[in-house]
Amino acid sequence: MSDSLKVSRRSFLQRISALGIAGVGASTVLSACGGGSDDASSTGDDSSGSADFSCDDLSGLSDQQISQRETQTQALQYVEESPNPDQNCANCSFWQAPEGNANCGGCQLFPGPVHPDGWCNSWVAAS
Repeated sequence: MSDSLKVSRRSFLQRISALGIAGVGASTVLSACGGGSDDASSTGDDSSGSADFSCDDLSGLSDQQISQRETQTQALQYVEESPNPDQNCANCSFWQAPEGNANCGGCQLFPGPVHPDGWCNSWVAAS
């Protein structure tokens, strides 16, 4: 019972964080996208990263958040496995570290779980 409460608390905090960041970070998304390509062929939904886990469980998101995530991950060309080993979500300034012993973190640019080995075209080195 204690484990299920921890998961619920974590999910709650991730949702609240995603909602706040999505509202506040909309201008960041637009400026970070720059003149990038509109190619939506790589969203990372079915990628098999180098780790033994996937970050595609969207059950904690509302339909609106899922739609927003799909739009933004396509625009940002997000994938769960970085094509460049020196650039990944875990060393990006937009990365939000996972809480507790969770595998997936978050991103300031879109709602939902993010794979630490992932990448998007708005990657910026963490300072």
